[in-house]
Amino acid sequence: MRLSRRNVLLLLITLGLLAAPGYASGPAMAVIVHPEVDAKRLSDVELETIYLTQRRYWSGTRAIIPFNLPARSEDRVSFDQSVLRMSPDAIARYWLDRRVRGGPPPPRQAPDPLTVVRLVAKLQGAIGYVPESLVTHEVRVVARIRNGKVQPP
Repeated sequence: MRLSRRNVLLLLITLGLLAAPGYASGPAMAVIVHPEVDAKRLSDVELETIYLTQRRYWSGTRAIIPFNLPARSEDRVSFDQSVLRMSPDAIARYWLDRRVRGGPPPPRQAPDPLTVVRLVAKLQGAIGYVPESLVTHEVRVVARIRNGKVQPP
């Protein structure tokens, strides 16, 4: 059986050996928090537990308020692939299962990255992710996502 070049590329993408264009290798993003959050940097594992709502509090009793972008937006798909290692369909199934089992709700959804910056700047305990170009002095960067990898700020 001879595979065409296109089928080989599709197979490699499916196996996760190559990133699909705009999927995990989208624009560089910054993970931002409210300035009063005591975390200085967050690892990929810490971000995963926060965005799967397995970790719900910063140190002490301050609640974590995570914000997501719309489900099929390029930045959200890239974030979910890089941090949660899930496709849009897999993450939808995850939240449906959590809802059926009575688990905590998913992170709140903001309509666009500018709104995420504004919300994170105003709400103590907030965390979100946005394209690096939108970071302002009103928030603090705790991680960066480049080429599908979580990196220190």
